[in-house]
Amino acid sequence: MGLDYIRAQTGKPFRKRWDGGLDRLKAPTLLDLTMSEASRVVTAQLNVSARVKAGDTLIVQNAADRLILSDGLRSIGHIENPTSEMTTAVRDGGGYARADLQRVGLFGDTAEVVIR
Repeated sequence: MGLDYIRAQTGKPFRKRWDGGLDRLKAPTLLDLTMSEASRVVTAQLNVSARVKAGDTLIVQNAADRLILSDGLRSIGHIENPTSEMTTAVRDGGGYARADLQRVGLFGDTAEVVIR
């Protein structure tokens, strides 16, 4: 009587209860992440004299083998070895692009930049 009573009162074993849960987790939901365009977040090297903060809007210029970041007329940093896709996108925009500064590094020598 004891074992039959316990099984009747507790329902399905734990593993069987979560069997359908795995299927529900794999199903698409309202907050699924889908990337519509290629992410253009890069790490830039900042100049020593650069005074920037997160949220600043910058200008990206195409140079010989790198991209130059500037805030108006003053150069504040550069992006070493950008991807060919990024270089082409800047070149197609007339040699200039807009960038938003997401985060400045702990020591102030690097920054994460989103190129628009």
